[in-house]
Amino acid sequence: MTRAHNGPGGPDSKEGEAYGLVLGQVIAQLRKQHGNMTQAELAHRLGISQSMLSKIESGKQPDAYHFNQIAQAFGLDVQQLNAQVLDAMKRAQRAAEAVTNQPKASSGWGELLALAGFVGLVMFAVAAVVGDDAKPPPEPTPGPKPKPQ
Repeated sequence: MTRAHNGPGGPDSKEGEAYGLVLGQVIAQLRKQHGNMTQAELAHRLGISQSMLSKIESGKQPDAYHFNQIAQAFGLDVQQLNAQVLDAMKRAQRAAEAVTNQPKASSGWGELLALAGFVGLVMFAVAAVVGDDAKPPPEPTPGPKPKPQ
């Protein structure tokens, strides 16, 4: 099966796994931006099951055909979707380096901490790249309570 991402290390490397996780977050964010589209709605548009889309959003990389279909569903081309994922990965890496003051984790604990922090940083980076237009409107402030008569 051809993978959509052919970056350093390939889809089965740590970079490939990270790419899949970030891609999943980007897709989830894009769904929210496009009218709070559900997984089921997007899966139907793509011609795949909702459970398959759930796996993709959880880090399983789609094949090249479905990667293209996902991009088109959001009005993007493959290069634009790929650029958003790579930009989010770079932002997450920079944020992780800033937090740990280390370019790379060298111990088992360092890798574990980096992985734990990576998930939160990815969500932050994806929101920064894709934008957060799906914020709910603020709740109205309640007026004065009527006095009982």
